[in-house]
Amino acid sequence: MMHSGPNKLMLFGAACTHVTDPIAKASKHWHLTQLSYADTHPMFTKDAFPNFFRVVPSENAFNAPRLALLKEFNWTRVGTLYQNEPRYSLPHNHMVADLDSMELEVVETQSFVNDVSESLKKLREKDVRIILGNFNEHFARKVFCEAYKLDMYGRSYQWLIMATYSTEWWNTTIDMDCSVEELIQAVEGTMMVDLLPLSTSGDITIAGITADEYLSEYDSLRGNEYSRFHGYTYDGIWAAALAIQYVAQKREDFLTHFDYRGKEWENVFLEALRNTSFEGVTGPVRFYNNERKANILINQFQLGQVEKIGEFHSQQNHLDLTLGKPVKWVGKTPPKDRTLIYIEHSQVNLTIYIISASASVVGMIIACVFLAFNIKYRNQRYIKMSSPHLNNLIIVGCLLTYMSVIFLGLDTTLSSVAAFPYICTARAWILMAGFSLAFGAMFSKTWRVHSIFTDLKLNKKVIKDYQLFMVVGILLFIDIAIITTWQIADPFYRDTKQLEPRHHEHMDDVLVIPENEYCQSEHMTIFVSIIYAYKGLLLVFGAFLAWETRHVSIPALNDSKHIGFSVYNVFITCIAGAAISLVLSDRKDLVFVLLSFFIIFCTTATLCLVFVPKVRLVVRKFCSFCPCIYA
Repeated sequence: MMHSGPNKLMLFGAACTHVTDPIAKASKHWHLTQLSYADTHPMFTKDAFPNFFRVVPSENAFNAPRLALLKEFNWTRVGTLYQNEPRYSLPHNHMVADLDSMELEVVETQSFVNDVSESLKKLREKDVRIILGNFNEHFARKVFCEAYKLDMYGRSYQWLIMATYSTEWWNTTIDMDCSVEELIQAVEGTMMVDLLPLSTSGDITIAGITADEYLSEYDSLRGNEYSRFHGYTYDGIWAAALAIQYVAQKREDFLTHFDYRGKEWENVFLEALRNTSFEGVTGPVRFYNNERKANILINQFQLGQVEKIGEFHSQQNHLDLTLGKPVKWVGKTPPKDRTLIYIEHSQVNLTIYIISASASVVGMIIACVFLAFNIKYRNQRYIKMSSPHLNNLIIVGCLLTYMSVIFLGLDTTLSSVAAFPYICTARAWILMAGFSLAFGAMFSKTWRVHSIFTDLKLNKKVIKDYQLFMVVGILLFIDIAIITTWQIADPFYRDTKQLEPRHHEHMDDVLVIPENEYCQSEHMTIFVSIIYAYKGLLLVFGAFLAWETRHVSIPALNDSKHIGFSVYNVFITCIAGAAISLVLSDRKDLVFVLLSFFIIFCTTATLCLVFVPKVRLVVRKFCSFCPCIYA
């Protein structure tokens, strides 16, 4: 063909890549320029094919409008999915480079050959919500079918794909295991970039007509045939004609002296095309690095139909979303580009805390009343017989256990992060000291009853109060030794634990992660185990002594039965409280309510069992109208 006349000044075409490729490779050896009107393959670059031009934009041109959409809707975190073929992988690579230059976060990049399922699962695992897709029509159906199965559509996801597809491409189920209705549901809201068939500006073209007038004439002449590239073909003819005109004006001898081997002819034709600029029916025509910067059509799938929502003007790098229907979202607002994580610092409900703290304060007031009563009437026979000094220890211990409730509910929302380790230390000191004083005094009194009971026949044992004080002192010393060692060797620090996340009740794409704070130390398990073992043995032994002396009634020790009941009370509530704190450690409100209840109930019951009978007897003694009753 090249050797037969007349001389070929330019090559116009082709439309298919398998035809364009060998011609483009050969054209530079013939020093001919080639102008394609329909081949969009991104492989035809200026570096690889210096003599190749095209009027139609390549697939690379679909990147800029999608990046503009990302910017428009403030999406900064994206993922990509592309078909592993050069037509789709080459523009994808350019797009990733552009995303990096814009400092947008590309969370995950996935490619596929046949199976799209694994690629989509990996995108979902990385919580990718904004997905840029490059794939052909056949795989588009597969991708959205799989997206439907994986629930990767709807208000939480936004797909932006290049879609030079046929009309109603979704309306088939060949080789699919999804229905058309399911595909429509999955594709809803998807934004698609495509070739703009004709300009919508209304400007007069180089032919002296508008794009609408051209379309009317085209429709009247085309019959039943239609090509989506007809406008680009028309503009391509004009571009070739203007280039030849440019050469003719510059070289009057080109018709008679044109030679394929002449490098100067090649250069002048390349110069002619590079300088070509006119208003065509597809928009402004001008070549940049042999490529056309054409306007790009932006569509959105709305209610089962592809609707135009705007255009991207490549030469001005301008996104215009006023040239079509309004953008519609599956939700009320554009999808978020990530699941927003809200860390919810779990704290004891303030109302519950105030009620519990108030109950503790009331208990402390009652304890102070009993303490004042015990001190004032310590020389009364009934009070004196019950060892009032040991009773004072019980009251002081109860005051401390009441106080521990206030510290149990304190956290960083009511104090500060810096103060939290000190709160942890105060909890340990106050609760352990309170337990040792109150239970230790009751334990020692029960031990005295048991000792007397087991030696009734010998009648030799006389256990003084100071000996009972020594028992309490030993228990308190052990507590101090354990806590001091713990705090010096392994001090408390604030630790947090994130619990099972949940979706926000009223906000889309918001994941609430409850976070509990705990008192922690490196070897906390060891120290807690030592304390549990030591206190547990003391509780068991105390319960044993109370059980052994349950039928004993010694007039000289007139509160022995009440002390025994108190020991049972402490034993049961301590075991229940320890179990609850271990099993329900993550249920902050529930644990606090139950522990507070057990502490307040146990402490109040102990005070009432020990002191209410004494108060009643003293009151009756000093009431002239009440007979004196001694127990």
